[in-house]
Amino acid sequence: MSDVKLFTAIYIPETPFVNGVLKPKKTKKLNFELLESKKIADTLYHFIYKKDEKQIHSYYYIGDLEDALERYLFVESNDLYDDFVSQFWGGGQRYWESGMDTYIDISSNEGVLEQLNKAYNNHFYEEGEPMPMCHFFGQQMWHDNAYLIANRIALIELKEAIDIALKHGESRLGLSPSDGEGYYLYINCVEDDFEWEALEMPYHDKEIYEPDKSVEIPTSKLFKKYKRFFS
Repeated sequence: MSDVKLFTAIYIPETPFVNGVLKPKKTKKLNFELLESKKIADTLYHFIYKKDEKQIHSYYYIGDLEDALERYLFVESNDLYDDFVSQFWGGGQRYWESGMDTYIDISSNEGVLEQLNKAYNNHFYEEGEPMPMCHFFGQQMWHDNAYLIANRIALIELKEAIDIALKHGESRLGLSPSDGEGYYLYINCVEDDFEWEALEMPYHDKEIYEPDKSVEIPTSKLFKKYKRFFS
């Protein structure tokens, strides 16, 4: 039986990796216990940690065996995520979220390496390769037009992100407008019986449309798998 979870990656090039085990400096302080570790390949290890009777899965991924800087940890997005990744923050070390998201079936490690290879390879753009550029122009008022202006690579990645949302419910995509100030587009696939009346209307010309302050669902609250980004 499958058990698919969302994983996001952090960049951890300076965390010691000894005898197949990660050695973050703050492990004891945060009381995470390593329950299980498994080598899947020379470039991939699966770890299961425990804290307060809850578990969190992670995958240590080596992007390039010859390059010590290409080290990432894909971490399950659950209630333990913030505490877990905080073991790797601070001290001037270069740890940050890399923007590589993927859904993994934690009940089986079959195919995980191929998934993470794809997420890793899709994260980088070759020199001279176009970046995903995308401008969204929403409705200013009712019956107004909306516009999406994007280059080909952005539309391809948007199509893939929509496919992921259709399959798993939620996804996000890193894009950029023409000034280079990158942003994330969050996508949520709701059910047919979704209560649209409880959601704010998307009109953004406030001189014409006054936002309804009685709405019950702020947009960000719709996202369960990505809720930690909006807290």
